Amino acid sequence: MRIKKIDLFAELFEKENGLPEIFAGMEFDTNNIAKYSPSIKKKFSTGYYLKFVPDYLVFPLVDESLFLYKKLIHVKGYSIKLDDVTDVNSYIKTQFKSNAKTINRYVNRLESCFNIEYKMFYGEIDEDNYNFIMDSLFFMMRKRFSQLQVNNESEAKWEHTRAILYDLIQLKRASLFVIYADSKPIEISINYHLKGILFSSISSYDIDYSKFGLGHVEIVKQLEWCLANNHKIFEMGRGDLDYKRRWSNQIYNFEHHIVYLKDSFYGRLWSIKEVGLNRLKAYLKSKNIDLILKNIKDKLSPKCDKNGFIEYKVETLNTNFSEINIPPIDLDQEAHAHLKKYVYDFLYSNIEHISQIKIFCLEEGKAYIIKGEKTSVKIYLEN
Repeated sequence: MRIKKIDLFAELFEKENGLPEIFAGMEFDTNNIAKYSPSIKKKFSTGYYLKFVPDYLVFPLVDESLFLYKKLIHVKGYSIKLDDVTDVNSYIKTQFKSNAKTINRYVNRLESCFNIEYKMFYGEIDEDNYNFIMDSLFFMMRKRFSQLQVNNESEAKWEHTRAILYDLIQLKRASLFVIYADSKPIEISINYHLKGILFSSISSYDIDYSKFGLGHVEIVKQLEWCLANNHKIFEMGRGDLDYKRRWSNQIYNFEHHIVYLKDSFYGRLWSIKEVGLNRLKAYLKSKNIDLILKNIKDKLSPKCDKNGFIEYKVETLNTNFSEINIPPIDLDQEAHAHLKKYVYDFLYSNIEHISQIKIFCLEEGKAYIIKGEKTSVKIYLEN
């Protein structure tokens, strides 16, 4: 009378053979069918609780005469179907309309202001480089979520992700996409690959570059990669976030499926109980009880610091700054790391390259000049 509870979405993407034994295959759209070898067994579990099943995928049972099936809609999922997409720029124009220029501006400004390289590690990666990239991503996530003052759900399974990802990259079942600025990772995405689907699972960026819309740049460049490498769906998973809604041309339902043996009395009782619990949860959710509980949990959770962020006032100088008789400071020194956001914001606003910038200290920790080729600004603490 065993019941199996399976996160189907995670199993499919994170395991080499993640399809449960009750299914004969996986189908998505009539032109692209991926078949697994059926794993028919004489004995099945009494019931299967399959969580997070995307409704655009179909899973034929190995023997429909053995099972009864119930589907429960849970949350929305977000993805980009690429069947009819010929190039990314056309898709952006269609999807974003008047805001398409904003997306293109992010890419163009980033490439104008830094020496940018885009790299996809798919099928091969050096182990030392893998560890460096994963360390960099973890640091970015910590810094980002500390800034937001919220907890990072990905951190709970980070060690699991790190343990399985290296081997999956070698098998072309996973990849790491990295944006480098002057050889330094500034945005990283962990992806899983399954039969023409690229699932962008975990991503983060260096918040000092927040002006450049790196999340959008990542999607642009990964869509280009998908089109060049015969991937038909760019999957963003669940999570009702504004950027997902704006990018998606396929908003679908994640379902929970309850499957049980037709001749099992226990299985029937179990299914009735699970359907009842799901209806109760759906009712409570409709009354926003889940949001109330989440707010209480967030208030009780320990808060991280904000990484010593210092908020300066910014003043544009009427005339370009004449260099004073002091040497410019080195932005790469740890003591000056708090200035990077202001320097990068300046680059974005003035479309200048990082190599053209000089920074002068007027008063340590309190006032600085950022000097470009065309203009200069003063950043300072108000007394």
